[in-house]
Amino acid sequence: MSNFAFYEKVVALNSEVHRNLKFNAPQVNFNFARDSTAVLIAGVEFAEAARDYPIVFVRGQDQQLRPVVLLGVREAQNLFVDESGKWLATYIPAFVRRYPFVLAEGAEPDQLVVCIDEKCKALTSGTGELLIDEAGKLQPLMDDVLQFLQNFQQEFVRTEALTKQLDELGLFVQQGARFDTAGGETFQLNDFYMLDEAKFNQIDDEKLPSLFRSGALGLAYLHLASMGNMRKLLNLISSRSAAVKTVPQPIDKALPKQKATAKN
Repeated sequence: MSNFAFYEKVVALNSEVHRNLKFNAPQVNFNFARDSTAVLIAGVEFAEAARDYPIVFVRGQDQQLRPVVLLGVREAQNLFVDESGKWLATYIPAFVRRYPFVLAEGAEPDQLVVCIDEKCKALTSGTGELLIDEAGKLQPLMDDVLQFLQNFQQEFVRTEALTKQLDELGLFVQQGARFDTAGGETFQLNDFYMLDEAKFNQIDDEKLPSLFRSGALGLAYLHLASMGNMRKLLNLISSRSAAVKTVPQPIDKALPKQKATAKN
């Protein structure tokens, strides 16, 4: 899963190019994430995220399992963003909240640079909170942004290590889910991984202390508890479908078209 999902034009923040750039936070809504059916999540977020979303795992090309929160089941549909761009759940994942800022690999090994999405309308030279002043100096807001991005990156690396610890015990199984709505629609969700509860309950006693101390055991329990939110996704699908069906059609489309008759 790409680290730049829903970013349109990622560029490194530059004190010359982006001098006097401002960030107008009130202009940001969540329409940019409307097409995201899942986003990456760090372990530190599990406790809050598990109240709103199913937390599952995806395996990348490097074979590393990474946790994601499911936001929908239909391709390119986020069930937690409404028509006005409002986020409908209590907890908003950090992966989403960091927009339009992101860390990217720099030219040097292990170097990370702060980037922005230049297409974000909230980044402007007009009104907003200043990011870089006329002298090219980063302003306090950027200090907060950088700290947030660094914390997320550190937690993301830690989460990979915890997930790997569980994966090395052979506890994950590839799964699929089928959703049948009251309106007769069927959705299939494939290629995600979750813990096999039977295998999880049979972990050797000697391995439990290390899983407990690292925090992997806590993540495992929160992941399993979050799966009850699959029902929430089904309810959201049903409510969206019902809302679409009740939207009144324009009168010229709602009425049957009259057939033309030939004149004598």
